[in-house]
Amino acid sequence: MWNADNGNCLNVFSGHDTIVTCGDFTPDGKTICTGSEDATLRIWNPRSGESIHVVRGHPYHTEGLTCLSISSDSTLAITGSKDGSVHIVNITTGKVWLLQEID
Repeated sequence: MWNADNGNCLNVFSGHDTIVTCGDFTPDGKTICTGSEDATLRIWNPRSGESIHVVRGHPYHTEGLTCLSISSDSTLAITGSKDGSVHIVNITTGKVWLLQEID
């Protein structure tokens, strides 16, 4: 993460096995969510660079994430994947719900 004003590196987030395909800050600025080709969603503390949750495996996506959106109250991440599924993830707990699966 870079400081846009002076170009200084503030933090490096390491953990995904492959490229990061999507990401965003929560509206309250307290959390970052990133999705990857490795079919995981990582939820980060932007100040420490620590991974708070890693969401993967059943019942989550089986192929790379293509998009994510975060609710206006900063509590939920909605993720889409190449596998045709859409999931909702509780950012605080990491709990997953399947929203839709497209064949």
